[in-house]
Amino acid sequence: MADTGQISEESRELLPDDLYSAGLNATWTGMAVNVILIVLKAIGGILGSSAALIADAVHSFSDFITDIGVLIGLRFLTKPADEGHAYGHGRIETAISLFMGITVAFTGLAMLRSGASSILRYFHGDAPAMPGMVALIVAFISILSKEGLFHYTRHAARRSGSKTLEANAWHHRSDALSSVGTVIGIGGAMILGASWTVLDPIAAVFVSLLVIKVGVEIVWQAFRELSDESISRKARERIDDAIFSVEGVRGAHKVRTRSLGRYVTVDAHVQVEPSITVLEGHNIATAVEDAVRNAIDSAAFVTIHIEPFEKS
Repeated sequence: MADTGQISEESRELLPDDLYSAGLNATWTGMAVNVILIVLKAIGGILGSSAALIADAVHSFSDFITDIGVLIGLRFLTKPADEGHAYGHGRIETAISLFMGITVAFTGLAMLRSGASSILRYFHGDAPAMPGMVALIVAFISILSKEGLFHYTRHAARRSGSKTLEANAWHHRSDALSSVGTVIGIGGAMILGASWTVLDPIAAVFVSLLVIKVGVEIVWQAFRELSDESISRKARERIDDAIFSVEGVRGAHKVRTRSLGRYVTVDAHVQVEPSITVLEGHNIATAVEDAVRNAIDSAAFVTIHIEPFEKS
């Protein structure tokens, strides 16, 4: 038996220059918007006496931190496989996504603690101050800007296949949701009167749960990749169909898959007639590699092991 599989010389695991630029533009835009929002929310929260908006400012700061992580992740996506990293640097991107998910989750926990403390103080006679109009205006600005960033960044993430960009897009969405809750809390308190100022921290608690949910989902997805979980059953079926579509393939087994950041690795044992030449076996293996890559566009590394077919 001879192993004819080789790592592709096309560097399919690399992020193309145009997609890399699109990812950079989306991230730098997000960083600029986050800096502006941090300042606006902090000032608006203080002047407008809104605990929810101040918590929102902390959330925007966590967005800024994760933007830095995205820039690092994108940089590694431009590094090809090398002698020390035969399967590329996809695990680094996954690790950064894990860090980002943890950051989002802990940001949500901090918001939950702050909001719950304000609610407890309210029931002990220490009612929150009436939030002002400036806080409401800033919260509306935050919703519009962060929702726009979500769609902009998610578009870049889907084009590039970057899990880090995808995680950052949902971080923007969690900030937009946070601001929605802030608007509800501030607006409700302003409309219903001083006895309802507790709506502000209640909104902060509700939004914190949404933020925690987003963070946990990002962490879980990254953990699944780090544990070498196989790709979806539907994708695996496409791989099987691709293998058996190649003329000369008599059987296949030990098909293994795993995700490495934005791309996939595939290893398979393919059975052929024992009487064919080494060159014919090599050509079949190459054809199988090409078929698998056509079936799974993100398949960067495909290794095919040729062995003789036995009727038993």
